[in-house]
Amino acid sequence: MSTAPLRNAVVPTLGRAQLRTASPVLARFSSSDATTSSEGESSSPTPAGKLPMSWSEYLAMRKRRKQWSTLTTIPTTAGALFAGASYFAAVQPEFAGLDPFVIAGGGTWVLLTGWFVAAMTLGYLVGPSIGNGIFAVTHPKLARGNPPPLEVMDREFYHRIKSKRADPSRQSVNNPAPDFYGEKIVSLATYRRWLKDQEAYRRKAAHGVDGEEP
Repeated sequence: MSTAPLRNAVVPTLGRAQLRTASPVLARFSSSDATTSSEGESSSPTPAGKLPMSWSEYLAMRKRRKQWSTLTTIPTTAGALFAGASYFAAVQPEFAGLDPFVIAGGGTWVLLTGWFVAAMTLGYLVGPSIGNGIFAVTHPKLARGNPPPLEVMDREFYHRIKSKRADPSRQSVNNPAPDFYGEKIVSLATYRRWLKDQEAYRRKAAHGVDGEEP
């Protein structure tokens, strides 16, 4: 008895669900062809279409924000130093009825120095926060949202730096880890330069070369 009619009767009954169960490879391809057109490039780690701005625009804004932080740090540091000096000069020159110079002698100058250093440090730390606040006011579209576009780009930038920077555990005096946090990156050109520096550091560390390459 011929089996051709049986084959012709059984094979058509194997629909898409049976083929998925019978072969995981077929299941993967059958599902991918239905979602490729809708997903596009969403499978890539960092699809450019999902970022709120281009990298050139972000790096330019990042540079401007850093400039604001630097500019505001100078007056806040000087202002904190002046305020600390004014306060110290205005307080009573005696503690418990005794002249502090008599009690501490030369240690008073150490106290004065520590006071001024603490005031300057406070102003130095407050300056960048004020600068970032001014930048947020002058660029509301970048600083507002849930999450803000600039925050999204900052997070993505940090992930890229973290994944591409070299391991600093093998650095030496003549071969330090180059720009570990990417602070010098202000454009695409400097980012490419940063990548080259990371690769050069890896080669030197791998071969035990401390000096500069010829």
